[in-house]
Amino acid sequence: MVLNGEVKDYEKLRSIILSKGYTHIIAIDGGANHLYKMGIKADYIVGDLDSIDKEVFEKSKEHGIEYYKYPCKKNETDSELGIILAIELGNMCIDIYAALGGRIDHELSNIGLLYYILKKGVYPRIISETEDIYILENDEMAIEGKKGDIVSVIPFKGDANGVTLRDLEYPLEEFDLEYSTPRGISNVMLNDECHINVRDGCLLIVKQK
Repeated sequence: MVLNGEVKDYEKLRSIILSKGYTHIIAIDGGANHLYKMGIKADYIVGDLDSIDKEVFEKSKEHGIEYYKYPCKKNETDSELGIILAIELGNMCIDIYAALGGRIDHELSNIGLLYYILKKGVYPRIISETEDIYILENDEMAIEGKKGDIVSVIPFKGDANGVTLRDLEYPLEEFDLEYSTPRGISNVMLNDECHINVRDGCLLIVKQK
């Protein structure tokens, strides 16, 4: 799912998206502009279509891309509507691109969408050219990367209790992370994979590439 946030390196992001082999690519309104610049065809375009370039929209119709147009005044954001469509299409994982940068309110709400998706039983990630953002609640996760990658673990929604970090320079064992404190910032991967567990609570995990 490609949003209308910041893209700094189209070539690099294009390479990331194409490497994933997605079943469906959904452009959220102006996200279609990003895909057009990368030469990637969307399967669907969703939103009130107030941010998509006229030329891009006309070409998308010529190429038979299916679009869902909604009124500007609505309860759901365009991104929420895209998530609903992605789940209806049967996707059990949703990667979100161009979710960061630009307006801080949009950026924060897009990060919050990770929990919105997780509650629906679907696995979400935010992916950019420079970082990946994961969410973990009462569960464990292996993060793949490279030795030396920076990983930050941030309590989300409240305190995160029983946090265990392995294969990181600063390990933890059943540690309680207090919400709003930066104790878990800027850890370092010791191998090409690290392991994170939270017994009771929710974590945002940010891996710098």
